[in-house]
Amino acid sequence: MKSIKLILTQCLAVVIMLGFAELSNAQDEARGEAIQLYNQAQEVAGQNDFDQAITLYRDALSVAQENDLTDIVTLIEERLPRIYASRASSAYQQFQSERTISSIDTAIEYFRESQEVAEEFGNDQVIQQAVGAIPQLYYVRSVLNFRQENNEQALDDLNTALDMNSNYATAQYQKAVVMKRMDPSNVEVWLGQYDVAIETAQQTNNTQILNNARNGARDELIFRAVNLSEQKEFNRAIELLNMAQQYDDTDYRIPYRLAEIANKRANWSNGESYAREALDLHTGGVADKAKVYFELGTALKGLGEIESACSAYENARYGDFTEPANHELQFVLKCEGHTASGR
Repeated sequence: MKSIKLILTQCLAVVIMLGFAELSNAQDEARGEAIQLYNQAQEVAGQNDFDQAITLYRDALSVAQENDLTDIVTLIEERLPRIYASRASSAYQQFQSERTISSIDTAIEYFRESQEVAEEFGNDQVIQQAVGAIPQLYYVRSVLNFRQENNEQALDDLNTALDMNSNYATAQYQKAVVMKRMDPSNVEVWLGQYDVAIETAQQTNNTQILNNARNGARDELIFRAVNLSEQKEFNRAIELLNMAQQYDDTDYRIPYRLAEIANKRANWSNGESYAREALDLHTGGVADKAKVYFELGTALKGLGEIESACSAYENARYGDFTEPANHELQFVLKCEGHTASGR
C-alpha cells in the first residue's frame, strides 16, 4: 500500500510540475506577444499614426490583462492616456492649418475621448488638459459658426462652453455679440448678457474682455440711439444714451448726441448744457470738435445769445461743418466781422 501511495504522490508531483511548466510557457508566450504589440504601438505612435497606435496598445493591454502580466498592464495604462492626448493635440494643430468646422469637430471629439480615457486610467494631468481645452474649442467653433452666420449653432456652442466653465469671460462676451445679432431689437436682453460678461471679466481680472464688453455695449447703444433720433423717436433715444453713459461716462459722443436731440426738440438750455459737457470730455483736435461747436451754436442761437452763438459757429468752421457754419454766421446771425472762409 505504501508503495502505491508513493507512486501516486510522485505522479501527482510530476503532473503539477508539468502544469506549472505549461503555465510558465504560456505566460512567456503571452508576455512576448504583449511586448511585441507594445513595441509596434510605440513605433507607429512615433510616426504620429495615433489611431493605429491606440489599437495596438489596446490589443497589448488585453493580452496582458488576460495573462496577469501586471507590469505590462501598468505600463500600458500609464501610456494610453498620453497617446490619446497627443492625438487630440495633433488634431488641434490640423485645425489651425485648415480652419474648418470639420477639423474643429475632430479636435473636440479627440479631446473628449482623451478625457474619458484619462478618467478610466486615473491620469489627472491629461484630465486637466482636456477640461481646460474643451470649452475653448467650443468657443472657437462658435466663432467659426458666427462668421458663417450660423447663429443658432454659434449660440449652442457658447452655451456648451459656459456650461463647462461659467467663468469663461471671452465666451460670455461672444454670447452677447451673438444674441445681439439674433435679436437686435431686444436691447434689454442682449444688454443683460453684456453685463454678465462685464461681471465675469471683473471677477477673473480679464481687462481686455472687460474693456471690450463695456465699449461694445456703449457703442451699440449710441448707434441705436442715433438711428432712433433720426426717426424722431427721441424718448427712446435718450433712454439708450443714458444707458450708454452707465458703461462709459467719459465718452463725449453721449452728451453730444443728447445736445443734438435737445436742439431738435428746441430745448435750447439742455442743448447748451450737453454741448458744453461734450466739449469738456472731447480730447480730439479742433476739426473733430466742429460738430459739437455747431450744436453749441445752435443752442445759443435758440437762447438768443447771438454773440456767444457767433463765437461757437466760428469754432465750427472745419471740414464738413464749414459751409453750414458760414451760412449761420453770414446769413442767419449776420455776425459782425465774419468773412466766409474755411479752415
